Amino acid sequence: MTRRRQSNDYYYPPQRPRRRSRRTSRKQNLLSTRAPRKGTLLIAVIFYIVGIFGAFNLLRISQSLTIIALAIAGGLLILGALVRDL
Repeated sequence: MTRRRQSNDYYYPPQRPRRRSRRTSRKQNLLSTRAPRKGTLLIAVIFYIVGIFGAFNLLRISQSLTIIALAIAGGLLILGALVRDL
């Protein structure tokens, strides 16, 4: 005699082991980001403040130096996130 199924009985079908896709492991190693180090962050903040103050004419520096300071600050933050020891 078989037992009737009750509402609190759960049926879990047998599962096959999942295959790992080869593509996911390649994508994980392609690009890994991390937070920039404190030194890189400090230098980027200094360049950013100089660039912003120069853009609002609070510092007497040329417009080209203002753009260069902002570009260096942004570049340092991007490289600091992508390069391991920067």
